[in-house]
Amino acid sequence: MIFMNALYKMSPKLLEKLQKLLASLSRAKKSYEQVAQMLKDRQLQHMVIGLALESTQYAHELDSYVKTLGVATEQQQVATEGNEQKSAEKKEWGSEEKDIINWCAKSEKYILQVYRDLLNEPFLYEGVRKMLRYQLNGLLHSFSQLKLLRAALRTA
Repeated sequence: MIFMNALYKMSPKLLEKLQKLLASLSRAKKSYEQVAQMLKDRQLQHMVIGLALESTQYAHELDSYVKTLGVATEQQQVATEGNEQKSAEKKEWGSEEKDIINWCAKSEKYILQVYRDLLNEPFLYEGVRKMLRYQLNGLLHSFSQLKLLRAALRTA
């Protein structure tokens, strides 16, 4: 749950979307770490660990920025939501590397959709919008690197 201070008045709908993004990034971090442990190829493993680190960094950055606006987030709820979905995600991963990479592609679509949903908000504070744009671009770059590595490994 997100609590507002009187410093910056943000719509409850927008705060809910920010919370959804924070939760998505936290879940992604945990999932990517677990997926990386299952991979045998070192390059893929490092790439997925990089995605986990990037997701963590972006979640902390977003949380800190929102707090500077006078909005306090409750990180406990974000952590519990991630634990609830852990077992369901493992079933989707599969055991082969191609299944795991396909799962990463699905998670990419979901996270990017959450970012785009937030960026389409007309009343989003411009500083938050800029931060979300460069985070989105960073994730797009990381996912494209993962796709290139996957393609290179297929041809090898």
